[in-house]
Amino acid sequence: MQLWKKNYLAAYVLFLVILNLSLLLLSTMGFKNDLETRMDDVIKRQQQLAYTVEGLIGAEGGEDKLIYLGQGYYRNRIYINVSRGERTIVNHLPEGVGIAGNADIVTYKGERHAAVMGQTGTGEDDCHVVYMENIQDLYRGQNRRLLAFLVTGLLLEAVIGSMLYMTMKKIYMPINNIAHELRTPLTVLQGYGQYIQMGRITEEDRFFAGEQIVKEACSLRETVDRLLVMGNLREGNIKYQRADMEGLLEEMKKLYPCVHVENHMGIIEGDVSLVKCLFKNLISNAVNAGEHVTVTASDHCVSIWNDGKYIEKQKLNYLNRNHEFPRAKAERNGYGIGLCYEIVKLHGWKMDYESSEEKGTTVKIRI
Repeated sequence: MQLWKKNYLAAYVLFLVILNLSLLLLSTMGFKNDLETRMDDVIKRQQQLAYTVEGLIGAEGGEDKLIYLGQGYYRNRIYINVSRGERTIVNHLPEGVGIAGNADIVTYKGERHAAVMGQTGTGEDDCHVVYMENIQDLYRGQNRRLLAFLVTGLLLEAVIGSMLYMTMKKIYMPINNIAHELRTPLTVLQGYGQYIQMGRITEEDRFFAGEQIVKEACSLRETVDRLLVMGNLREGNIKYQRADMEGLLEEMKKLYPCVHVENHMGIIEGDVSLVKCLFKNLISNAVNAGEHVTVTASDHCVSIWNDGKYIEKQKLNYLNRNHEFPRAKAERNGYGIGLCYEIVKLHGWKMDYESSEEKGTTVKIRI
């Protein structure tokens, strides 16, 4: 497995652990707060019942009123017990339900209830009051909250995971590509250097080896320059300057004498080194793709045309949508297209490709 993928997995697993623990902690704290609030309400209602019992005890017909009151509570699935001394006045508590302490959560028929006990009155009017209320809805709410957090967590994991993967891929893949491009010229330089060191070679062979070394050194310099350009793009280090389009295109003409140039533009504003890199990449791709290449600059638009093999519709759509070719699909269309799109985007310009079997391939940069 590639190093950047291992780093991605490590970062993603760490993110999953932190996210899930955070959501679990948030859910637990929310439920604990809700439960404490609900228990406080149950305690208040038990106290209100105790005050009512205290007022009815000893009054004429008070116990009958308590029995009627208990039936009303029972119809609302609230169970109470009122006892005076050894005598029970009202008792709707389910059998077998044990209450530990003055306030407890008990289970009855598979549902949770909050039970609160307390004393009221003094002396002969001393009463023992128990109040038990169904709070299963609180636990259902917690289950719904956990489900909502689970769905939210999965969505966040999918979105952040995808974004993290694409970001790390975008960071590491250019480095891998640059490494491959550096290896070839370095291997050639090493080979011809060793060839010259052999000593017994003709002047013609020495000149040829030197020519190849200079050629590969230029290629190596171009790759390093491209790496520096990519670094500046990542850091946003660009300098806007006024540049003469005629001079830029003349410089491209010297690099690629076979290219036909038509210029009707004057001055443009941008980072000169990045603009040169942009034109050089696009013209190089066009030269590699076709025998005839024409560069036309007019009406705030630079067009680079070649008569090579046209780009299939599927690949063309992919190119204009994703701004680069996968290495498996690049063929002779070049690997620097993604870099070109970054330069164009940084300047606020637009770039797109057009291709057909009859008209060839054209890339247009709208300045």
